[in-house]
Amino acid sequence: MTKNDIQDRTQYLNAANTLSELLSMGVIPVVNENDTISVSEIRFGDNDTLSAITAGMVNADYLFLMTDVDCLYTDNPRTNPEAEAIEVVEDVSVLKANGTRLINGFF
Repeated sequence: MTKNDIQDRTQYLNAANTLSELLSMGVIPVVNENDTISVSEIRFGDNDTLSAITAGMVNADYLFLMTDVDCLYTDNPRTNPEAEAIEVVEDVSVLKANGTRLINGFF
């Protein structure tokens, strides 16, 4: 996909319908930004943004992002050596991201 697929209402609806139909057939679609046709004006810039938009398109209950970070931390461990690992989250409502409260799984 490209940003153009999301900005144009017809293309957005076509993409949403295609994803919904694939899901109804038991297919797990793999969505990636089409780097070969994306120019800087129509790029998402990262697949995290694209995945969040795609999750919204299909009214997903959850969005899981794979990362190179080994766990959840109290702060950014790359910039704060005092950041502590959080191994178990008992109550997701207490999580914060950059000072913004996490509400119902969304920032």
